[in-house]
Amino acid sequence: MTNEPEQTNQQQQRRFAPARLRLNQSLSIDGLPPSLAALATGLVYAVYASRSPARDALFWKTAVTALATPVTILSTRTPEEVALALKQHGLDIDEPGAVHPRSNICCLRLPPNRDGCEVLIEALQALSDQCASPATQFLIEGAAACFAWQDRETLIRQGAALASWCAQTRHSVLLVMLPPLVEQGGGFLPLTDFQIRFGGAAQLLQVQGEFRWEVAFWRDNRNKLAAAESIPLRFSATDHRLVAVLDEAKERTGMLAPDEKTVMVSGDAVRNERSVPRDWQVLPDNSALVKAAGHAVAATVIFHYGINENLGKLAKHVNFLRRECGKALKILIREDNVSIRYELLMLSLGANAIIPRNTTLAQVEVQVDGVQGQLFSRPVPEDYRAALAAAMRDSTTGYVPAQRFIALVREAVERSRPIRLPNVLLQLPLEPDVAGVDAVRSCRMRRAGDLCTASGDSVYLFFFACHVDYAGKAAVKVFDRPLSELFRGELRCGDRDTILSMLTTLEDEVTELPPPDYSSLIDTAPSHVAVPLEPQADAKAETSPAEELDGLPLPGLSDGVTAGSASAAAVAAVRRPPRPASLPLKARG
Repeated sequence: MTNEPEQTNQQQQRRFAPARLRLNQSLSIDGLPPSLAALATGLVYAVYASRSPARDALFWKTAVTALATPVTILSTRTPEEVALALKQHGLDIDEPGAVHPRSNICCLRLPPNRDGCEVLIEALQALSDQCASPATQFLIEGAAACFAWQDRETLIRQGAALASWCAQTRHSVLLVMLPPLVEQGGGFLPLTDFQIRFGGAAQLLQVQGEFRWEVAFWRDNRNKLAAAESIPLRFSATDHRLVAVLDEAKERTGMLAPDEKTVMVSGDAVRNERSVPRDWQVLPDNSALVKAAGHAVAATVIFHYGINENLGKLAKHVNFLRRECGKALKILIREDNVSIRYELLMLSLGANAIIPRNTTLAQVEVQVDGVQGQLFSRPVPEDYRAALAAAMRDSTTGYVPAQRFIALVREAVERSRPIRLPNVLLQLPLEPDVAGVDAVRSCRMRRAGDLCTASGDSVYLFFFACHVDYAGKAAVKVFDRPLSELFRGELRCGDRDTILSMLTTLEDEVTELPPPDYSSLIDTAPSHVAVPLEPQADAKAETSPAEELDGLPLPGLSDGVTAGSASAAAVAAVRRPPRPASLPLKARG
């Protein structure tokens, strides 16, 4: 007899437990205040979100939690996709007892030539009459096609009809969808008339790689109204559940996206490594890497750049992934047998960092760890072609008269300014017994855009897309005689203002005393195509003259003969000794 009241109390608790669960159900975002997450009975809630890991975590984690109670799940996905989504978020519906006996999981299909909202309400009413428990929730994913977003009057009527149905039946409806207005960046403010009778409207927004819970208004199960709230979200490192960031500790421990620990690398970038980390995903090449990373959010991708890589194609890949995947993606480029002279170009197009050639795999892993948690902060150009156009190299190479040298250098400096390409201008004062024509004859520039000229008692060198720190190495490479035999020193300009200042000084000097034109006495360097799409070894590359000229036509050889097929002629062309000139030497003080 003493156990009878206790048994009666347990029966009452079991009978009322579902009601308590329904009353307390809310969105599955850990740490989100109930005032911004609870779902009240008899109201419609709209969450606008594009397909993303955050949307999947929000809807399917909420569905998994709700399926322990009477609830109805509807999705526009196929049955197989629905079962897979639930399994990925912790619920296998094939296991006995995995869901509540009064729960329903359905796929939503809309017939053509009918009002989508009417069809949706008819489907909800049929489920309510046949299998749904009273006053339960309907969680619906991907129902944007049910509403006439382009017809304002129809849209208002549809929103009111759905809200009226919920109020009459006491069912709650959660809509997770992407209207065209939100997809086009208009937010949910233009949808005010549509959602005016709803219980809440929020947007799952990605800003600078970070997902945020942006609430227009939200009424909880205690009729408390909240409005104009914005809360950053992270992902739990254990089960990838969304976590509201209300303090800095959660921000440090959470992940920007579930794939934040994923590393995808081009196979060419690790071709020479004995082994790679076990958890890295190795793709055949850069193109395969782009396809695999097209839906990543915060993963790390490592491109390969070598002598056979097309720089323009690499720029396109980097810019596409940055614009497609957002600010949280980490993009690294690993140099192989050649260095990228257009480093700032790649950084401006979306790369986080360039991994220098000869970097060991252990150091690469350190750099990968170093970029974790970063958000790309630079503005990203909409069209990578425009950035490439700014880096276009003039086809002129080698010696040019002073006046043309000034014009070409100014043009190159201004052209490279939008993408902050580094350039270097050197003034090399001649030794007293060296003529300007002999010095420029000894200069063998082979890279398109690199120029030289002579005026007064100096030779001027311009290295396009070269960092000032590497100008010394570049100067050593282009002369076939030791610099100490030709010049007394150097004056190096590595920024736009100093370069333009030196050009102004040179222009004044040339105007007052025009220097001789040595063009007829110097073998003209071969013209190069003015497109920076093929890789060029920069001043850091330690290649031999014959290797640098491989595949390029050489002056003095018959058509079709290249350095690769006539290496002896290549060396002769590079190391040709200076000839005596009948021109006067420089003026001496």
